[in-house]
Amino acid sequence: MQNPANWIFHRKFAMTMYKDQKLPLAKMTFSSDFTVTDRGDLYPPIGRSESCAETVSGNRWYIHGKVARLLGQFFPYATYALTAEQLLGSAGFRLIGDGFEASVCLCADERGRQIGFACGEDTARVEISADTKTLIVSCRPGAFDVYTPENGKPTRKASFAAPAFAASDRQSFFDRVHVAVSVDGEAEISAAEAYLDNGIAQADLRPIRYENGEILQENGKIWLTASIRLEEKCFQGVFSWVPGTADLRYTGALFFDAGDGIWANAVASSILWHRAERRWYLWVCSFSHGHILGHAVIDGEVRCGVNVVDIELMPSAAKGASAEEFAGFPHDEDPDFYYDEERACWYMAICRSDPETGRYRYFFFRSAEPFANYRFIGKGMPGSETGGSFVRCGKQRLFVCGNSFEAHSDYRIYSENGMQNAVFDYPDGGFRGWGTLMPIKLGTRTRWFWITFDRKLGSAFNWSYGNIYCFEAEIS
Repeated sequence: MQNPANWIFHRKFAMTMYKDQKLPLAKMTFSSDFTVTDRGDLYPPIGRSESCAETVSGNRWYIHGKVARLLGQFFPYATYALTAEQLLGSAGFRLIGDGFEASVCLCADERGRQIGFACGEDTARVEISADTKTLIVSCRPGAFDVYTPENGKPTRKASFAAPAFAASDRQSFFDRVHVAVSVDGEAEISAAEAYLDNGIAQADLRPIRYENGEILQENGKIWLTASIRLEEKCFQGVFSWVPGTADLRYTGALFFDAGDGIWANAVASSILWHRAERRWYLWVCSFSHGHILGHAVIDGEVRCGVNVVDIELMPSAAKGASAEEFAGFPHDEDPDFYYDEERACWYMAICRSDPETGRYRYFFFRSAEPFANYRFIGKGMPGSETGGSFVRCGKQRLFVCGNSFEAHSDYRIYSENGMQNAVFDYPDGGFRGWGTLMPIKLGTRTRWFWITFDRKLGSAFNWSYGNIYCFEAEIS
């Protein structure tokens, strides 16, 4: 088979996914009047004034007075959305539990509309358009990002920081906090829901594979891990993809507990399905624990729903240790690994700050075990490498990664013949995109796709990138 380093990659499509896909977590339904039933209580009142009048009809919830009704349990990365068709007063969300309370509301009076925020001593008001009906609140540890729709797209109006909310990603915190839909005044509510969305951008895409590095494909789909970027910070998402199409769908999210009860937002997962053991093997980069790597063996599903993975962090490298040592160095990231059946050993790549250059460079290791006792066997060329993956090309193994802060679409393909740069017809993917090259069997042919991303800065936060690009190799 021809070496893919000599192929030209043709642009198939590019797309931006901005908070447009959801994993539903909770929802108020208005198909029957839950305010009068005596056979179950869908949304129990947490607080209600004696004079409050409520009714549900025509798929609307009408309130005159003051009431808060339970929506569901709080989750630290969830988005909460409410639509008030009519409003005089306030309508929004209250977080309540164990001495903690916070609220974000849509407020309306004769002067106009505002977003109101309160958490302990922290309060704020932000003016918004007078015709705003929908409030969207996305949570992250320590902050709330608030959006309203404009021309069909959520548009950020404010971000509220709250020290009392900083530990919201600890299970001991969020297990005890619930979210209520709160109204004070006159309101007609048509929607109230909670979900995990796909963020303002995505990055770090990598396919889920079998233990030998082959792409895992079922029912015409493969799955990709991708970091879901927020206004600040990120978390690990999972997407299904129908190869060769623009059908990329948000199916799951992963959070990682390193034994401290924090559901951390680690990313850059390398996930393999070990067919003999029928378990998932995983390496991941834990930014929340010193920016070092962690690993896990997983019995449950990882591709769908909201899942937590208990990980073991790499032991920290001793002071003065060589970068060629297999240990946890601060700023290690973007790991990848696979099992070589012919050589009966595991290979692993770690993107590590190189003392020789002061920049990132891939270091390669080999072991008889998937998570320990690796020995250094070599490293990539000088540059600013990132996002590397092992790729099977028949019996040959390739290693493909991004590179360079200075050059557009600078991608490296390492093979037995050395390193070559990939060639694209409409080269984009910005600076230091990922080397996600994937051979996938479709019909009677194996087609080679490359999915990458750019660093367009979806927000003022430096790590908020980017748009997604798909290429396919021309095979002559």
